[in-house]
Amino acid sequence: MKPVYELAINQSKEGKHQQFLDTREKFVEVLGKESATLNEGKWSPFFTVAPDLPLEQILIGMTHWNSMDGFGEAAARLMPQPVAADYFSSCNPLAYALLEPVDGLPFDMESIKKSGNVVEFAIRKGKTADSFGEKRDAFFKSLENFDGYEFAREFKVYKLNEQGIPNLAENTQAVIIVWENGEKFQAAAPQIFPSKPYVDFSEMIDVETYFAAFPTK
Repeated sequence: MKPVYELAINQSKEGKHQQFLDTREKFVEVLGKESATLNEGKWSPFFTVAPDLPLEQILIGMTHWNSMDGFGEAAARLMPQPVAADYFSSCNPLAYALLEPVDGLPFDMESIKKSGNVVEFAIRKGKTADSFGEKRDAFFKSLENFDGYEFAREFKVYKLNEQGIPNLAENTQAVIIVWENGEKFQAAAPQIFPSKPYVDFSEMIDVETYFAAFPTK
């Protein structure tokens, strides 16, 4: 069984932010009792490329599942319950995907939950078949030159179809990038975005989702 990581980025509906927080907490409590769940965390975004998004209304949630089957069986039990309906009626989804490490190696969610870290979450679709090849590798190699950069992990992306069945998204990858703290991320970002390795790679992809965030309780 391959573990999968459920990524859900939601924005509270207008005037319902406290309801969103309260119902989310109850939903996550029920979710955590499922035997297929191995870990759970949340992050508060402080930076994105979309200028009009109210970041204070957005939360990023991630759940580690023991397998795709475990996720599906739990979802079938949870979704009809009032606790799920209450939660989902309080928010709008900005991004939702199931992730599987590209390299096939285990991913420890505790590594992105350390207080004070900055965690970047992104989902990108390649424009060509080689979008995640040499130019991608050159960009991530360049990050090693910046103080505060800790690591990056790439993931295959599965999206749910209309029947709620996960399907592999063609030529699409998610990435999680971790920085030691906000100060070092803020110092590095203005140098990274105009750099040749980033520009060369970014020309080959369409960014579906991007947020930089802090772990939160």
